[in-house]
Amino acid sequence: METTVPTQVMFESVHATLDRIAERQEAFEKLQEKRAAEAEKRREEYDKRREKESAEWHASWKELKEYQANVSKEIGGIASNNGYFAEEYFINALQKKKTFAGIRYDHVGPNIKAFDGTLQDEFDIVMYNGSSIAIIEVKYRVHPDFLTTLTTKKVQNFRKLFPKFAKHKIYLGIASMSFNAEVIIGAKKLGIGMLKPQGDTLECDTEHIKAY
Repeated sequence: METTVPTQVMFESVHATLDRIAERQEAFEKLQEKRAAEAEKRREEYDKRREKESAEWHASWKELKEYQANVSKEIGGIASNNGYFAEEYFINALQKKKTFAGIRYDHVGPNIKAFDGTLQDEFDIVMYNGSSIAIIEVKYRVHPDFLTTLTTKKVQNFRKLFPKFAKHKIYLGIASMSFNAEVIIGAKKLGIGMLKPQGDTLECDTEHIKAY
């Protein structure tokens, strides 16, 4: 009977220990649940913030694209109007003058378009007589690369599209409202005439011109 008290005390101690462990386990699980809930809340808030930022970004991007499209449209319209004005000016001036590089021409044709099978091209102004052709391309602003295009592709296409002028000499000209230094140097090197407005008259720089 003397062992009953110590055994009872031991059982009570074990149960107390187990109860403390259970309480700690329960407290730990509650803490984990709380932390998990807080983490989930933060994740939801983060997702909502990202979704809002994404929506705002897409809205801003759409607005920017629309703005760019409108600006491009306006610039395109201005460039188109300027190009049309320049072309009309030079066509009228050359139709009245009918002379280019000291050569008198019988006919001046604007916007000459031609198509032959897979080859097609358009020439802004074509002047011709019994032995010479003048091809005048009108550009509101001239890019230096176009000079090479004019002396190669344009000349070749004209020869192919208009074989009846095979024996004619071809003279080339660029008509523009202004020329930069690089274009002037390139045109003189390639023998291309330059035409530009000068007050009420048409100024033609053709001293360096050559036949193609």
